[in-house]
Amino acid sequence: MSNYQNVDFSTLNPEQKEAVEHFGGPLLLLAGAGSGKTRVITYRIAKLLNRGVSPKHILAVSFTNKAATEMRERVGQLVGEKISKKIYLSTFHSLGAEILRSHIDVLGYRRPFTILDYADQLGVVKSIMKEKNIDSTSVDAKAILSMISKAKMEFKQPIAIPSMKFNTLMPFAQRVFSTYQANLKSLNATDFDDLICLPIRIFDKDEDVRKKYAESFQYVMVDEYQDTNATQLAFIRAIVAEHQNLVVVGDDDQSIYAFRGAVSGNILEFEHEFDNTRTITLEQNYRSTNRILNTANQLILNNDYRKDKNLWSEKGDGNKVRVISAHDEHEEAEFVIAECEKMHSNLDIPYQDMAILYRVNPQSRLFEDVCVRYNVPFTVVGSQEFYDRKEVKDAIAMIRVCLNPLDEVGLRRIVNVPPRGVGPTTLGKISRYAEENDISFFQSLKGFGTGELGDLGHAAKTKISRFLQTLETFRLKFESSARPLHELARDLFNELYFIEYLRSSELSDYMANRRIQNVEEFLKSLGEVHGTSAKALEDFLMKVALDRSSEDDTLGGGLKMMTVHASKGLEFRVVFLVGWEEGYVPHQRSVSEGESAIQEERRLGYVAITRAKEHLGITWCRTRQKFGQEMSREPSRFLDELPLDSCEFTNAEETASLVKKKEERNIRNLDALRAAIFD
Repeated sequence: MSNYQNVDFSTLNPEQKEAVEHFGGPLLLLAGAGSGKTRVITYRIAKLLNRGVSPKHILAVSFTNKAATEMRERVGQLVGEKISKKIYLSTFHSLGAEILRSHIDVLGYRRPFTILDYADQLGVVKSIMKEKNIDSTSVDAKAILSMISKAKMEFKQPIAIPSMKFNTLMPFAQRVFSTYQANLKSLNATDFDDLICLPIRIFDKDEDVRKKYAESFQYVMVDEYQDTNATQLAFIRAIVAEHQNLVVVGDDDQSIYAFRGAVSGNILEFEHEFDNTRTITLEQNYRSTNRILNTANQLILNNDYRKDKNLWSEKGDGNKVRVISAHDEHEEAEFVIAECEKMHSNLDIPYQDMAILYRVNPQSRLFEDVCVRYNVPFTVVGSQEFYDRKEVKDAIAMIRVCLNPLDEVGLRRIVNVPPRGVGPTTLGKISRYAEENDISFFQSLKGFGTGELGDLGHAAKTKISRFLQTLETFRLKFESSARPLHELARDLFNELYFIEYLRSSELSDYMANRRIQNVEEFLKSLGEVHGTSAKALEDFLMKVALDRSSEDDTLGGGLKMMTVHASKGLEFRVVFLVGWEEGYVPHQRSVSEGESAIQEERRLGYVAITRAKEHLGITWCRTRQKFGQEMSREPSRFLDELPLDSCEFTNAEETASLVKKKEERNIRNLDALRAAIFD
């Protein structure tokens, strides 16, 4: 008998059970923070299997690799790993990439294609700006790329986006936009937005392809639906067009990604988008105490465009939420770390179950300094991502180019790593020849390497020729060798003198060893790939390209420090929300953008509060240093919206004084006890 036939559904609460038993047609599941939404999704998958639905007809998509992995693990525990592997549990981008791998040629691209990371995308934008004589010192390339991304997510030109209409950079974004798209196609590459946009274009162009996926995925579930954008909605609509068997799970009060193009209206308008929608609300929270939940409930009530829900818990009232004012940022940091130390010592709460959440990354510095001073272990979540380190990107590019010599982005990256005489001048010469003669960069490089297309000098020509021969040799090895992939990759790096280059290119042995260790770590991850075929290697590289998160940072020990955005989906016994002042919370940019932006900031505050399980502190400073001067600060407007019966308001000096008096009283009592016993 299969595992899923033995699943115990009696542990679900009434609302969860109602959602799990929903079978056909659209369902909107409004799942408040900590209400067990992942549990509902996994149990609903088991219920579908119980009803005789084939696992291959079930699709569940989420937004992060971490969420998708957790979902797969929990489904595996519930119905068995063998069956769970047949269910398509994925992120939107992974699903889009899978569709493109099979059908991107419908749009005139070649297979395989390349996925550009953020740095590569930025490089393309900067190159276009230079070509169009747009001054990069006065026009921020990152802002231009962000505007292009937002336009793509709405299937529009930048000039057609209302929110960009009065942006002074809009004309520059408009000038860059079409060329950016054309350049990506000429590179046979996509950016992350294309992983959603291009499948929709394929569906529009080839009805047979769309029907293939619609017929394959007959029961569709979308997690964190409040984070979807216009293209993701179009993507899902195309898949469920015939059967409408769509269950979306989310919480409009946790929609905090408008800056990425998320449209909170998608979840609010779901009942109008899909006829005969059934709506179920999950309000029982399994994470936090009621005073914490009451604080969150009262804050979010001040947003006027939302679905009503009121979180509650069986965990009791718990401690009051502490709202503490500090004189300045130094006192704030000292106070918060001292409180964490006390709870670690007195309540035996591990440091890794505590978190400091802030609005912007620079706020972490003083807290880091105090932790170092008092020897408190900590982890800053959101540091440089492993796969964004230069040496790791170089290593990946070497393997990519072996598999696909026409990967121009990868080839340009490593053609002079280690140096082989292809500097900017030579690179420009090779590039111009390719453009003027309508051939690939690889063909042009090969021609110059043999001397057929021009003379680069004997040394450069010899090194290029040897480089290309090495790539060809290892292309054949990756395709036909039965040796483990990580061993072949190590041989490739040695053949290209990559490790020697890393060792000699750093002045410090420490930094050189760190870079080599990063390559070794990459080889270790490659060693975990099952199979020895080029296809297995392509699958691994695709996974790497899609896995651009810093989620592993949260697994380390010590007190966690992170932005509120990075804390989404996490929970801690102790949480401190710091810097709740006007200009930080809400952020100054949001204040200038109007009420809709303020409402998103309030949702961000709601998310922050609901990360706490037992102890929650909120701090703000009456002054902060700015440009060497002490500047007055105003408490966040959101503090006025918190419930008095669930919060206690004090200041750091008073709290420190009370603690000191308590410690002195304890010492006096201890001295008196000793005197009574021994005197």
